[in-house]
Amino acid sequence: MKTLTSMMAGNVDKSKDMGLIICSGCNELIDTLPTDGVKIIHSHCGREECRGVCSED
Repeated sequence: MKTLTSMMAGNVDKSKDMGLIICSGCNELIDTLPTDGVKIIHSHCGREECRGVCSED
């Protein structure tokens, strides 16, 4: 998981979704989630064309 932080991260509205879930195969945005800072999480989208590209680490 890659975490990005900035000085402004603590000054934003806590109800905003600042976490991103991105497919490792196609780099498409899968979903967002509320976090206490900007976070990028890589996962698998489940699409047929990404199954051969995404590998289990």
